[in-house]
Amino acid sequence: MEPVLHVVSDRHRHTLPLPEALALAAQGGAHVLQIREKKAPAAEVYDLCLEVRARCEEAGVRPKLFVNDRIDIAIAIGADGVHLAAKSLPVAVVRRIAKESGWPGVIGCSVHSLEEAVAAEAAGADYVTFGHVYASESHPGVPPRGVYALRRVVEAVNIPVIAIGGIDHTNVSAVLATGCRGVAVIGAVLNQPDPRAAAARIVAQMRAERGRPDEPGI
Repeated sequence: MEPVLHVVSDRHRHTLPLPEALALAAQGGAHVLQIREKKAPAAEVYDLCLEVRARCEEAGVRPKLFVNDRIDIAIAIGADGVHLAAKSLPVAVVRRIAKESGWPGVIGCSVHSLEEAVAAEAAGADYVTFGHVYASESHPGVPPRGVYALRRVVEAVNIPVIAIGGIDHTNVSAVLATGCRGVAVIGAVLNQPDPRAAAARIVAQMRAERGRPDEPGI
């Protein structure tokens, strides 16, 4: 199965206008676009999601669209998934909300230790994102956890693990060697002059590492 590339939005780390950059990332092969707007009002996040989806449709690409933190917005736009952070609602609560509303999307969450990953799986998460693997602009001054810790998490859970933190085309092979399901990036794609080419470069390296797929998952 093909490893997947998640591209996570960051309004402070993009060269082109954010909706355009995300759509270009999808054209370059990104499987998932995750809209992460920690401080923006709900209406603004909602509009951004719709604009990104419209731009992707215009370009003829259909990446999966995940919303960070906001299960209400994910349900409202019919997103493919919601990604939870440490300060989000608990996984089990979001799972209940999803079930009661009939929303069929996947639920993922960020973890930073083996114990957190095991707990997330037990709570009903469909996947976890573990990091940061390498030094990252998102966590200045915080020591990276490294590929050994990533491998331990991969081996400890039965759900997909997405690696994040300082990953680009130069080190993605070492990350995938841990057995993780894929990688999530921000600056390696969005902060580049050509997000489409940057995403395509990472996807090409991932395919070279694992071989070509069937249908990408989460």
